[in-house]
Amino acid sequence: MRCLRRPALTVGGPRFRYAIVYPGGGAEFPGVCLMADRDYQFGTHTDCPDLVPQLTRLSNAAFAEYEGAMPVDEDFIAWYLQRPGCTPDLCTVALSDGELASNVLVCIQNLQLGGEVLPCGIIDTVATNPAHRKQGLARRLMLDAHERMRAAGAEAAVLYTNPDGHPYRFYQRLGYATRAFAAALMGPRPAPVDGMAAVPASTADATAIRTLADQHHQAYDGYAPLTDALWQWHRVDRPASLPEQALVVRQPDGQLAGSAIFAQVDLLIDGEQVPASVVSDVTWTGEPERTVQALLAASPGERIMALCDVKSELHAALLGLSFTQAVREVAMVLPFSERAKVAMTTVPNPWYVMVESVVGV
Repeated sequence: MRCLRRPALTVGGPRFRYAIVYPGGGAEFPGVCLMADRDYQFGTHTDCPDLVPQLTRLSNAAFAEYEGAMPVDEDFIAWYLQRPGCTPDLCTVALSDGELASNVLVCIQNLQLGGEVLPCGIIDTVATNPAHRKQGLARRLMLDAHERMRAAGAEAAVLYTNPDGHPYRFYQRLGYATRAFAAALMGPRPAPVDGMAAVPASTADATAIRTLADQHHQAYDGYAPLTDALWQWHRVDRPASLPEQALVVRQPDGQLAGSAIFAQVDLLIDGEQVPASVVSDVTWTGEPERTVQALLAASPGERIMALCDVKSELHAALLGLSFTQAVREVAMVLPFSERAKVAMTTVPNPWYVMVESVVGV
């Protein structure tokens, strides 16, 4: 999650030329490796004691100074580890004296890519404790994660990062290719729209919101069709510290004309923690500009953040509402199968930016 934070990482080049690897070590199996005068045990989440508190501490330490980061608590991490497709054997770790030094989180979901729906490994929370950076840990864990994803049937790996930092070049060296350019846009809550108002959704609207989201994003690369499990995790079983509000615009006959989801969080902006409403899954059936404005005008907070492909209609509508780019983002893909390699040769459709992987909400 929260690749917005990844520029805070310092991932050094591989330093295995200094390492003595004992039996049981390797990219695919946990073992003990002496690396630059440090002892590391490599494994998965199943090998990490007190995983939730350890991953909470690591996330807050690794991403403490990155623009757009939000602090997390143990309830959030416990929820995030329940993300559909995320299993402990897919997520790789490096431990030092039993303490979590570095982490790569993986979940496998079906994503749209080049006109196909493919099982993909979504990578996020690539985090290294500042005291353990420049040891080649991220590279080691990423290579291990790739092997585990392949064995689990993933046809590609997908991640988000900032194209202006060292992590972007790091992922390129691992074989990832840029599939889409996106942006985190910030802007003020706009004025209401005459004759069109957004209202809180009711529980009876859930099916219609899911259907509208699937229909709206049916041609978007990177979109995961909303299964029951994904909807339940993302929209229902949320931690108390991360509530969200669904808003809808209705047509005269009561049918939905648009919807959006808002999560109110504290983000690091210009060196200070400030409240912001992160909006996601903005959809509409008619005129985008008026519907987007009506939805954002009902935002629970005055400061709004949105994530979207720079080629999308949403991006154009937000620019028209005086939103400005806060952080650049890219979606990167590493194809494993021939099907995925062929999909990567197609002309990219607009990309659906997963707010749960970029910001964590």
